Amino acid sequence: MDTISGELLHREEWNGDLVEIVVNDGLRSLFFASRFLQSSMSPDHPERLELSYTRYMLLGLPALDSIERILIVGIGAGSLVRYCHHHFPESIIDAVDNSPLVIALARRYFLLPENDRVRIHCEDGLAFLAATAADRRYDLILVDAFDHRGMAANIYSTPFFMQCATVLADEGMLSCNLFSGDAGRLDAIRESIASCLDGQIFVPVPDRGNAVILAFRHPVPWGRFDRSREEWLAVEERFNLEFRAMLKVVRRQSRSLLQRLFPIFS
Repeated sequence: MDTISGELLHREEWNGDLVEIVVNDGLRSLFFASRFLQSSMSPDHPERLELSYTRYMLLGLPALDSIERILIVGIGAGSLVRYCHHHFPESIIDAVDNSPLVIALARRYFLLPENDRVRIHCEDGLAFLAATAADRRYDLILVDAFDHRGMAANIYSTPFFMQCATVLADEGMLSCNLFSGDAGRLDAIRESIASCLDGQIFVPVPDRGNAVILAFRHPVPWGRFDRSREEWLAVEERFNLEFRAMLKVVRRQSRSLLQRLFPIFS
């Protein structure tokens, strides 16, 4: 939850929900219900991921050999679409959101890419997957389907994750942004994903109410993260992401879990 302040660019209600766009400190931000920050963009660097949870959603990029097809469920203000469009110029991106208003605002205010490489679909994410499962495989699936009520119920569900497993490439990755305030719901989502995919990394995002799950068809390919300092510098520069700092958070989380389960490790 974030406090809204700054220059108001746009405000309207849609289906009983208040949607606002505000400019503050050089960032253009999308808010739901005047206090839930959905996304932020720097007009000078629209490809940059301004919110930390979006960066954590891409923590697993070093584990992927190639990224040719990308699915993004939950467009919001388009942060992940812009990032992927910039950093993966050979990829094909399907971006799905069930809100025509949100898509229209992303187009008008947030430089949403839309061309022969980026296809925008205004429909339910689960329905989209069900219709395309027979003929598409995605190397990267990013799920960030939120409104002011929280995680979209039909997206963060076992049927949806089963469809994701169907369309995920053999060496691909599913990445989900979660709200961490409901431990029971988080456990249920983790179990749903684990029933479909073997490998899973769970990490709470520092200083935010988000958590991220990265999931793989096979056990987590930890060997892909074994790189020299020079290799990490190159990959961090390429993707403009602080992979080593984020991996330290993952390691701290793993030690904390061991200490809670087995006090002998504390």
